[in-house]
Amino acid sequence: MTITSKREVAQILRNEADNIRRYGFTDIFSHQFACLLGQTLRREQCEGCLLGDFLPEEYRNEAFPCQHVDPATWARIAAIPGLPEKVAERFASVAAELEAEVELEESARKGHAAP
Repeated sequence: MTITSKREVAQILRNEADNIRRYGFTDIFSHQFACLLGQTLRREQCEGCLLGDFLPEEYRNEAFPCQHVDPATWARIAAIPGLPEKVAERFASVAAELEAEVELEESARKGHAAP
């Protein structure tokens, strides 16, 4: 699958947020994939990640450190009350930021287009 736009990534993040709200943390790889897509389009990368305390110390400075979270740690993360909802909110927030960027870019293009 090739991701071609911020709008597509925003939709993926919104879908993943909905899945987390409905079912909680299920497939770690799906959640990581959605997060990675969002972070590659933003400057902040993983700063402020809600899962930061669970990352192995030796990998915390990598570009995408949660790939090193093992299944046992993931199970502990998934059991924390309220955390799935917070991650879903974060995904939705990043999606909204990406959509706002798209709107600005589109309006800038329209403003520079010849009538």
